[in-house]
Amino acid sequence: MIAPAAQVRSARGFLRQKLKAGTSDISPRHFAAAAQELGMGFSGVAAVLARLYSGGQNQGFYREAALEANLAQGGK
Repeated sequence: MIAPAAQVRSARGFLRQKLKAGTSDISPRHFAAAAQELGMGFSGVAAVLARLYSGGQNQGFYREAALEANLAQGGK
């Protein structure tokens, strides 16, 4: 998926200001394309990347959240 130039510029600014990441760390073009493909904002994509790079850390927290959501729906 190809992201428009305006989105790539916005992604570059987001990466520099919010994540303090340089363009050598994360490609702004790929970051913008991921946001477009996932249908979420740059903050959402950053959260997904953080979960992927955590490599299973905080696994208990996510499992607890899933259990609470299941219980709220009436499941097991």
